[in-house]
Amino acid sequence: MKKIFSTILGLAVLFSILSVPVATRAVSSTSSAQELITSLQQQIEKLKTQITELNAQLESLRQLKGEVKETVKEVKGTLQLIKQLRRGMTGDDVKLLQEFLATDPDIYPEGLISGYFGPMTERAVKKLQKRMCLDQVGNVGPQTLRRINELLEEGAGKSYGGEGGHVPAGLLRAPGIQQKLCATSTPDTTAPVISDVVATSTTATTTQIKWLTNEKANSKVWYSTSTPVVTTTSTAAVSSPDYVLNHSIALSGLTASTTYYYLVTSTDKSGNTTTSAEKSFTTLSQ
Repeated sequence: MKKIFSTILGLAVLFSILSVPVATRAVSSTSSAQELITSLQQQIEKLKTQITELNAQLESLRQLKGEVKETVKEVKGTLQLIKQLRRGMTGDDVKLLQEFLATDPDIYPEGLISGYFGPMTERAVKKLQKRMCLDQVGNVGPQTLRRINELLEEGAGKSYGGEGGHVPAGLLRAPGIQQKLCATSTPDTTAPVISDVVATSTTATTTQIKWLTNEKANSKVWYSTSTPVVTTTSTAAVSSPDYVLNHSIALSGLTASTTYYYLVTSTDKSGNTTTSAEKSFTTLSQ
């Protein structure tokens, strides 16, 4: 009996010894699982925070998209050029420009609405720029763009806007628009200042009259063999419509060994005219 008891006791002790690692592993597994659960919970909280932030960003983007739609709607509701234009460009802005130019056949006699900015459109833009008292460069730069949009708003407004809207016929010929083509915030009432008037390279039958102005203006020379020179329709004159600072007018068909009297005039883009003092030159003998 003792032997059996001893055997059972021995087996129990052995079982206890063998069971210790298993229990340790069980406790260790439980601890690892708890750590894993804690880590997962922390990651879930981070993901929730990120989702909240993303939802806020998404809502912000939705509001921005709505604002963009409203802006596009407003732009479509008004006839206007939205970018600068130059030769070689194509698109709806070019079509609108051509449609605008074509409202005055004197500016754009071809009247072609092609959407291509070619030489005909460039010539028309130069004519328009001359009417607007701007430098005739042929490109729609910042100043020309602003002036065209002002005239479109003045003459067309929003009633002609929207998809399929058109520039009113004859817009550039309307009296109100005509008055504003060369309008400036401060009207120019000062005439150009003429200086350095001289006759040069004189031969028996020709000469060059040159002078300077302090602002861009056109050029005209009145000349006669009698003095004083009277600026009438019967007085000989040669002119140039170009607005420049350095003026040069060639006189030809003159008589040899003759004294000529002359004066020059220049008119700026605002219509202010100034006239020089009378001067003279003598042609060479044959």
